[in-house]
Amino acid sequence: MKTTSLLLAALLTAFAGAAIAQTNPLAQVGQDNAQIRSSSHEIHADNRAIGHDNGVIARDKVAIGQEKQAIHADRVERNADQRAENAALRRGDMAGAQQANQARAQEQQAIHGEKRVVHQERRQIAQRRAARTQVKLARADERHERHAEVLRRNRDATHIR
Repeated sequence: MKTTSLLLAALLTAFAGAAIAQTNPLAQVGQDNAQIRSSSHEIHADNRAIGHDNGVIARDKVAIGQEKQAIHADRVERNADQRAENAALRRGDMAGAQQANQARAQEQQAIHGEKRVVHQERRQIAQRRAARTQVKLARADERHERHAEVLRRNRDATHIR
């Protein structure tokens, strides 16, 4: 009795599975195609976003290069003020040395401010790169999943007659 009921249950499960699998395969293909189109649009949007991020990162790199040049120019001015202060001290001109010292201190403050800005921008670029990398990895995963889904759908379509 146990064997026949088990055999009967297995046969009913097999027939039910076959009946469910045969329910309107064209509708399933249409749904799969719609899903593929949707994911293709998402991938295209991700590609545009990555391209935009690349442009922003490139512009930020240019800005950092310009700020580095400004820092270098400020350092040159600071060093010139230091030499002027040293020359004034050698001559015994305390007022001139004091003025050169104040000018050098102001240049040093400007340098520190610009270095802070450069550091912040570099950190932002690193964050954007990390976000872009995450988007690329997610897109690659989606592409692999979609490819596997297409293969599965094509394999299933060969059984439909």
